[in-house]
Amino acid sequence: MGLKYLEHVKSMALLLLIVLSLALTFTIWTFTPTYDEIETPTQEEVAIGDKRNADEVVRPIKVLYHHEDEVTGTFSQLEIETMLDTVQQWQISDVLLSEEEAIPEVLTQYLHGPGRAVLYYPAAVPFPVFDVIMDITDNNLPESTFNRVVIEWGTEDNTDPVIYFINTGSGRIYEAQVMNTALDQFRDDFVEQAKDYESYITDPRIGTLPVYVAENPAEKTSFDYLLEETPASVLADAIMDSPTAEFAGDLLSEEYTDDSGAIMREVDSQKSINYVQPKAETSDPGIPSDLIFNSVSYINEHGGWTDQYMYFGMTSVNQQISYQLLFEDAPVFSNTTAISLDVEMGTDEGIEQVFRYSRPTYFLDSVAETRTVEMAPGKAVLEALTRLDLELETIQAVTIGYELTRSEDEQLITFEPAWYYKSNGKWTRLSEESVGGVKLGLE
Repeated sequence: MGLKYLEHVKSMALLLLIVLSLALTFTIWTFTPTYDEIETPTQEEVAIGDKRNADEVVRPIKVLYHHEDEVTGTFSQLEIETMLDTVQQWQISDVLLSEEEAIPEVLTQYLHGPGRAVLYYPAAVPFPVFDVIMDITDNNLPESTFNRVVIEWGTEDNTDPVIYFINTGSGRIYEAQVMNTALDQFRDDFVEQAKDYESYITDPRIGTLPVYVAENPAEKTSFDYLLEETPASVLADAIMDSPTAEFAGDLLSEEYTDDSGAIMREVDSQKSINYVQPKAETSDPGIPSDLIFNSVSYINEHGGWTDQYMYFGMTSVNQQISYQLLFEDAPVFSNTTAISLDVEMGTDEGIEQVFRYSRPTYFLDSVAETRTVEMAPGKAVLEALTRLDLELETIQAVTIGYELTRSEDEQLITFEPAWYYKSNGKWTRLSEESVGGVKLGLE
């Protein structure tokens, strides 16, 4: 009985193993695995700073309020932004050409008569760009440009409110309508407040159009910053497609290339980089509004707004556009260091592309030291201008700006306030000696 029982158990075990083997074989034959979808690897987006909208970089640099008996104004971007927040809610309509080529005397009446606020833009603004910033109800706005917006809130003699868009270079003037209630609000909220702003004065000998400067001496601050830079390799990754590096011809700086044929070179002497895409070179002129929209979009692609940059100039015939560094709400100038984001657009096989791009590598983060600087008063500045060896009517603007310099050991960058004047399109610093010197103090 024992042997028969043992044989029976063996037979049952063998049968069980055969069944399990068949079941396993069937499972393997019929098994269909599920795979997680594998994404094609793409280049990781590199952002070196912030993104900005057009209205954040296309802005007036100052506003002057022409009252009945005085002119006041402000450079404060905070105060200007508060005003713009209100103006951007207005409905602007019936934009019509008022003057095709106004002479200086007519422009002066529009720009400097009483009962108006004048917004000063550093460069000409195309209407389609302004339409994105403001609420203009008109369709088919012209591609024309302007660099002054005049908000006429009215006087006792002229109570009809109106807004003007003026190009002081060409003399072209457009007139538009706004709601009376909007101008009433503007008068109540800003005109009365503006009476407490800095007083501005002018000299009839200077400029084809009146040039205003702050009357009283301003107390400004000089800043030393630690020199901090975004590495050229990071910039290359941000603006190029899989770049490779090699030493440039000077063996002191690096040059980057990619499969598209683009080249990016660091320029250490200027604390900047230069990028060029040779395939996109063109001799075609650009549409001004497209230049602004496309350049802002391009800089946004790599988060290129590392500090406060403002639209400061355009040459549409060469498709060039510039965004200049602002510091303490004043433009920055330098003979030694890059101070602007410069874009030159082009085309490759009919597609808009960037042909050239240059920008600073430094960014402002760590303050090392500050000093108080008392600037010369406006009257002394105007007097100094009359003593210059140039034709006074060529002077277009006067402002307090900041000169950027670097220390010899390359450890610090300094922002020093100074008076600047613009003549024939070029900005020049007025020496301290010519305006009576400055007083310095440590903070």
